[in-house]
Amino acid sequence: MDRVLVEKRAAAAVPVDTARAGVPRLVAWAASAGAGLTVLAVIAMVLRRLPTGSREAGWTYPYDRVAGEWHVLWPALVVAPAALGLLWLSRRAPARLDAAVVAGWFLAVIPLQLLLRAYALPSLGDIVASDRANSFYSPSQRWGIGEFMGGYMGLVEQLPPHARTNMPGKTMLYFLLDALGLGPAAMGVAVLAVANLSAVLLWLIVRDLTADRRIALYTLVLGLFLPGTLYFAPVLNAVSPVPILLALWLHVRFLKTRSYGYALGLGGALYLTVFFEALPLVLGVVFAALLGVALRRRTLAWRDALRLVALTVAGFAACYALMRGLFGYDLFDNFAYVLADANDFNARWRPYGMWVTRNLWYLALAAGVASCVMLAAAGYDAVRRRSVHPAAVLTLSGIAVLIVLDLWGINRGETVRLWIFLAVYLQICAAWLCARTERFWPAAVLVCAAVLQSGAGTAMIGFVRI
Repeated sequence: MDRVLVEKRAAAAVPVDTARAGVPRLVAWAASAGAGLTVLAVIAMVLRRLPTGSREAGWTYPYDRVAGEWHVLWPALVVAPAALGLLWLSRRAPARLDAAVVAGWFLAVIPLQLLLRAYALPSLGDIVASDRANSFYSPSQRWGIGEFMGGYMGLVEQLPPHARTNMPGKTMLYFLLDALGLGPAAMGVAVLAVANLSAVLLWLIVRDLTADRRIALYTLVLGLFLPGTLYFAPVLNAVSPVPILLALWLHVRFLKTRSYGYALGLGGALYLTVFFEALPLVLGVVFAALLGVALRRRTLAWRDALRLVALTVAGFAACYALMRGLFGYDLFDNFAYVLADANDFNARWRPYGMWVTRNLWYLALAAGVASCVMLAAAGYDAVRRRSVHPAAVLTLSGIAVLIVLDLWGINRGETVRLWIFLAVYLQICAAWLCARTERFWPAAVLVCAAVLQSGAGTAMIGFVRI
């Protein structure tokens, strides 16, 4: 009864295609096509030919450098071999060292990420301190926590633009970092480290669902080199995946163990998600898919599902009551204010019809061109084979999230930043395909593509303005 969505644990640990001596044709073609398109995209970036928005549709990211500055690619050419070396060693590590491998990646990747930012014009500290780029730092310097949260709805109109139109959880993160005695530059590095937790949580989710160490490892590494995160960190959209992925992991843990503590924790994590940024709740499609498949396969009883719902609501309600009792803060009033502002902004400035198609291209800038090619291939393969592998469920439900989010139209433009939470989740799909073979090169190609795209975009395009 400790299985979820898998016929047998051994079958989940070794996907069918990994038994092949070579690389499955679909994997080889998708990885090669993704690499080729990434190279073309990077060349277009350096030549200032890659589309980065739409003036007609109300948003564009400007280029920061003149065309042809090829020297900006050298950090990626240093980081890529280092990442591949670490990945090769990680693949050879015994299972008992998995936790140490993840901890090693978490520590080692930050210098590599900072090197990829070598040509980014604003420094991490400048971004943190800028009210234009990051409005959440200055309120933490102006008010105390009790004053800020206790009178939040009265203060909200006094806040700088991004803080006024977002939930207060982002500002609360800076209260925490300030309590640790960090200055703006150190806060920038700390935010990057917090953002990296999303990749660690993905590793936990994939490991628990599939028992496949290779898929989990590839997901971890692709998540750590996500272009969207590296373009925007320390802007806090890079951290937005963390609360919802924490909630998803707790959901998976309940499905495996039926432990009430995980269900209560899930409610708390969902409160934190809304408190920080509510948009990632659209990943609820994935929660529902996992629950539905567990019920259909009878690895979860209906009474357990009802307990999950009841305890999740109880955990959420407890957090709501605690914040209401301590500070008088009403999450729902605040959310209604933010949602109304977003809808009003879209109605005045951003046409739906143009962005419903353009948003898909900008997801590729956030998730990586190569990973998006692999996403398409993974989705096609899951449907063609009618796969019930947990990674297939994650893939198809992730594609469903993308369709719902795009057609909903709450985000129109700026999706390189706003859809980072979805971009990091979709790395699972690319990792699943790469893990179909014991050969190293498909995963190596994807990691190199992500590093190269991250380095070029960070250097050439003004994703963050201060």
